[in-house]
Amino acid sequence: MIVEYLGKILLVESVKESVKAVSKEIVKGKINQARRERISSALIAIQQASIETRKFIDNKGYRRNTDLSKLWNDALKKSLDADLKDLPRYLHNKAKFWGKPEDWRKEKASMELVPKLSYLNDQCDMLLIELEK
Repeated sequence: MIVEYLGKILLVESVKESVKAVSKEIVKGKINQARRERISSALIAIQQASIETRKFIDNKGYRRNTDLSKLWNDALKKSLDADLKDLPRYLHNKAKFWGKPEDWRKEKASMELVPKLSYLNDQCDMLLIELEK
């Protein structure tokens, strides 16, 4: 139980810190147009993976899906290109999860490493608000 709780705290805090760091750069005007475009591309990839994942879960549940793995790996690559710290680790876990979800679901501790879709969507929304300023 303690491991699960700590895993959640680490996930939430590290992703929040990543979003805050990028937000500060945006507010201070330290982000050039090329980086803004890379961040936008990462946000779009994360949103697309999230939408497709939600649709798949609603229709078929938690079965292996290599297409979802590919979408999450694309989001991972784009978040690395955008230099979104800490977030890539969780996107990588999302991609691995869809490679064999039954193994991940057996272990509660490993599930703590996979961010919830709603949480990722909230983080994307926060970044988008900052980009729009």
